[in-house]
Amino acid sequence: MVTKRAMGLKYGAALVLPWALISAASAQTAPVPEPAAADEQPDIVVTAQKRSERLQDVPISISVLGGDRLDSQSTGGVTDALRNVAGLSITSTAQGGATQLTIRGVAAAGATLSGSSTAAYYIDSVPFGLVKSAILPDTNAYDMARVEVLRGPQGTLYGANSLAGVVRLITNDANPDKFELKTRAGLSTTDGGEMSYRGDLAVNIPLVPGKLALRVVAGAEEAGGWIDQPAQNKRNANDQQSRYFRAKLNAQLTDEFSVGLSAWISRIDQDAPNYADGNGNQSSPVPLPQTLNFDAYSAKLGYELPGVSISSATSYLEFTNLSQRDYTSLGAGQRLFTEIRSKVFTEELLLNSTGTGSLKWSVGGFYRDATDLLYQTLFVLPAPINTNDKSKSFAVFGQLTQSFMDDTIELTGGLRYFNDRVSQIELTPTTGNPAQVLAHKTETFEAITPRAVLTWLPSKTFTAYASYSQGFRSGFNQSPSVIRTAPDLPSVKADKLHNYEVGTKGSILDGRLSFDAALFYIKWNDIQQNLTLRYLGAPIAASVNGPSASGFGIDLSLTARPAPGFAIGGTYSWSGLKLDEQVVSNLVVLFNKGERLSFSPEHTASGFADYSFPLGGLEGRLEGSINYRSAIPARALVSGVSRLYVSDAPLTARAAFSLKSPANWTTTFFIDNITNDHSVLQPPSDISLFMRQRPRTVGLQFEFHL
Repeated sequence: MVTKRAMGLKYGAALVLPWALISAASAQTAPVPEPAAADEQPDIVVTAQKRSERLQDVPISISVLGGDRLDSQSTGGVTDALRNVAGLSITSTAQGGATQLTIRGVAAAGATLSGSSTAAYYIDSVPFGLVKSAILPDTNAYDMARVEVLRGPQGTLYGANSLAGVVRLITNDANPDKFELKTRAGLSTTDGGEMSYRGDLAVNIPLVPGKLALRVVAGAEEAGGWIDQPAQNKRNANDQQSRYFRAKLNAQLTDEFSVGLSAWISRIDQDAPNYADGNGNQSSPVPLPQTLNFDAYSAKLGYELPGVSISSATSYLEFTNLSQRDYTSLGAGQRLFTEIRSKVFTEELLLNSTGTGSLKWSVGGFYRDATDLLYQTLFVLPAPINTNDKSKSFAVFGQLTQSFMDDTIELTGGLRYFNDRVSQIELTPTTGNPAQVLAHKTETFEAITPRAVLTWLPSKTFTAYASYSQGFRSGFNQSPSVIRTAPDLPSVKADKLHNYEVGTKGSILDGRLSFDAALFYIKWNDIQQNLTLRYLGAPIAASVNGPSASGFGIDLSLTARPAPGFAIGGTYSWSGLKLDEQVVSNLVVLFNKGERLSFSPEHTASGFADYSFPLGGLEGRLEGSINYRSAIPARALVSGVSRLYVSDAPLTARAAFSLKSPANWTTTFFIDNITNDHSVLQPPSDISLFMRQRPRTVGLQFEFHL
């Protein structure tokens, strides 16, 4: 039996699509020069549920950023592209320069040493997650097939860290059927700062036609600084150098057996953090360089049996974050040096049904062995902090979908069991006493997370669903100082998020109007939080499980194509997530009932308009966009007093004009941050740490492909 679902997939072979075809679920959408009827447009194929499916049919709130559009992005990497996605907020750490993802207002308590990320992050099949920190590197966005952003918990298929959602970076595979070459180069100037330069190159080489191919991508960027350090007599001190190299080797050894090997090497060096006062100055009298490096390797094997596909994904990740923090208030020239090094090995085995019947299923197992090394020095400490956090976890999971009534109704159920053995190991005595017994603690955390979905698919252009899903983060042990000072203080247990959701997506008016909407209710229990506690009369810094938070929210997006070559639309997301009761720290009320959690924005929104038109044998294109994120709060105890820190609410705009030639080149003139907005992007934890976005930037980019 050939189902309607199978018939729909025949239109979706192309994975590299312009943003225009990414549907209303996308954060931005580019116009289609000749909009066709909905049944003639190529379908978008995603692998959000670990099998190839039409985006329209997937009962999850998803945004997809297309590879063509990411290639033409004039500045920044994946992080800058994700800032435009509704419901997603990004903050950067003043110490280390890494980023932290927040989806639907669900945020980690801090970027480092406060628990792992609340959103899972994948580089192809490599899960990028640390044991005890939520930091992520920015990655180059060139030569991507697409980026998928799944909103809502995905604990069944993606496991720990998918508490609030998943971000998946999917790069282009090597193509064994044709030679490809493409490149881009750009330069820009920033108001009050230095020039910036970038260049990227991607080459696809068929080694054995139809069987074996190699794809190599490399690039470098010099992002000019704009922040001055008067105390060091340095101008434009926060310049950044980025380099990366990617390689993919894909082989179709037989009709049934495929092999994919990949490597991604990234190096980012920043001469100073992006924080400054209102005059663009950073007061530090000492250099504050930062480094973010990662090496990600993976091997993916696939074998097709009658009715079943088997895949194995093996990966190894090394991540390094080196940073320095100004502590000259404690002594001349003093800096806190922090080194975080992580090594993560993972293996996932997945079996998927491939038949065309009414029953679909997925079954798999997952293993992870991760180690985080933390090394910190500061002269007021009796000895360096030198610890390891180790995690060895495994999981088994499965999902089953049964369709009814000629495939117009689907019922899906899924379940995952997770087991994580976590150890905190002190490598050298933090007290400075060589006779001190080293702190060591091991704890095991378990979780069972279900998913249930009812989907209605009355036509190829309309989907409605109702779902319940759970997400979770694993727990972790207290730091050695807490273990030693307060040995009875329990480890931080796993927190869980319950998500109840109804949604719909589709298109009308022959595809000229597309929409995506979701209404959800979140209940987040045992939230991992940083607090100052009083133990035996003394205050100590620790992590604990706090009270719950709950609230409704919505995700909306709309795209209209009223005329050939013209598209306009926008997205909006609201999260009503608030604490259900007070949070008390060291006998002081830190949060009141009904307040928002730290780093949790209430609103995000974006709008765009694109117009393509013929221009003297070329194709001209005008595009503009605007993005908004409401202010985000953070609270901390300072000298025994609860203090509230609040960011600004940045509103930024971009415009561009491009010319595309039939000879395969495109030139784009662009202006980023048109209004020269200097908003403080996140809550300043002290008076000097006002993290700011890059001022108005004007530039030119050239692209060419064969």
